[in-house]
Amino acid sequence: MGGLYVVVENTDVVGIVQSQVSTGFRYADEAATNGLLGSMMGVDIYVVRSGTFVSATQGTKTWNNAGYRVGGVKNVSTYAFPRGLQFEEKDVSGVTGKEVVCYGLVGFKQWTPLASLTIRILLA
Repeated sequence: MGGLYVVVENTDVVGIVQSQVSTGFRYADEAATNGLLGSMMGVDIYVVRSGTFVSATQGTKTWNNAGYRVGGVKNVSTYAFPRGLQFEEKDVSGVTGKEVVCYGLVGFKQWTPLASLTIRILLA
């Protein structure tokens, strides 16, 4: 389909680098030649900031993502990152000045027939 991927937080990088250089001569040489973290055993590695996978509640909806990562087959899902951010200035009562608010739409769509090709990984 397009290869495999895994998304990890920057706090996971230490373990991945240790694994890359201690897996064996071939993988250690490959990591030294091609640079660390790009790919390991055919799986592309993407690093995001720590705090990306968190548990949160908004209204009546609760997400439990703390301690999880995501991986799977490429090109079977769509991630919407905010482009065209909206900014507003709002009056603040009892205070001189204004409050600036920024918002954008973020989302993830998993195509139902291909849902089993994306997995949620629990770190133990």
